Amino acid sequence: MNSEALTPTDYGEPTNVPVIEVRGVSKSFDDGRIVALDDVDFTVYPGELVALAGPSGCGKSTLLHLLAALDSPTSGRVRVLGYDSDHPHDVNGFRRCDIGLVFQLHNLLPHLTAEQNVAIAMFGTDLRVAQRRARARDLLAQVQLQGREGRKPPLLSGGERQRIAIARALANGPRLLLADEPTGSLDTAAVDHTLELFERLRRDKGLTMVMVTHDPRVAARSDRIVSMRDGRVVEA
Repeated sequence: MNSEALTPTDYGEPTNVPVIEVRGVSKSFDDGRIVALDDVDFTVYPGELVALAGPSGCGKSTLLHLLAALDSPTSGRVRVLGYDSDHPHDVNGFRRCDIGLVFQLHNLLPHLTAEQNVAIAMFGTDLRVAQRRARARDLLAQVQLQGREGRKPPLLSGGERQRIAIARALANGPRLLLADEPTGSLDTAAVDHTLELFERLRRDKGLTMVMVTHDPRVAARSDRIVSMRDGRVVEA
């Protein structure tokens, strides 16, 4: 992402102020020959769980990347947690402190243990090493991976790796969780447990969540399903 991305505003916002505002956003690649998003409007309010649904290639993941400041829109405006895409800001700090990211392919470091993969997300915070390790173990227990803390990703199942990724995304107490197919490789019991964890975080911490999903169980537990097709929002 270029340096022209997002500027902070007052965090003391009333609860009716959107966490996410996307206005007239388009995103194209290959000198405009590929249009991933086409004039998208999208709003999310505090504490909502919103499911992004639609066929493969409809722009869901591209929109999620713009919300996470991993990329910039070709045109239009993205405003997330008081940061505006028209102005410069500390993008790394924004991602580290304000949002949690769950990637579809996990993006774990294979040479680190489960505990280390979660703890590394807290590097650069005020927590001491022992505190980071303790919090990592607690988060792994919350996603039912107690006893797996010392295992490295290649020795774990796809579902276990996905749960490490979820624990890592929660490491810094984000206000917004952005997740790309967070339950895609989980079995039924793990899906139910993960959704219960998300519900508890919404209730106790006021966490706002946007999830790309094809899983009807996730969609059924969401407040809204935002359907996309051909780079456009067709139903919100």
